[in-house]
Amino acid sequence: MRLRGAVQTRGVFRDLLIFTALGVLACGVAVIRVEGTRLGYELSRLQSEQNELLREQQALRIELATRRAPHNVEAEARRRLGMVAPSPDRIVRLPSGSPEALEVRASR
Repeated sequence: MRLRGAVQTRGVFRDLLIFTALGVLACGVAVIRVEGTRLGYELSRLQSEQNELLREQQALRIELATRRAPHNVEAEARRRLGMVAPSPDRIVRLPSGSPEALEVRASR
């Protein structure tokens, strides 16, 4: 025997469970989309930073090559260390087979 106007609780709980599951899924999708957007911005920022660092590295490599150039090394040695070209009487020539010449050749 059924009462008229009585609420069927079985259907209400089932509908409530379905709506709750849909709500949780919708929140999950929203969180994933927001996180994906945030990670996209972070990736873009990091790529910009990487490009800036690569430009800086290239500039430093050019500066290093410039500073290592023989004429720049010589000019710097003259300016900072007061070095000068040796006079001919200060140049000592070693025989090619002497131990000193071999030692000089091995150190290069």
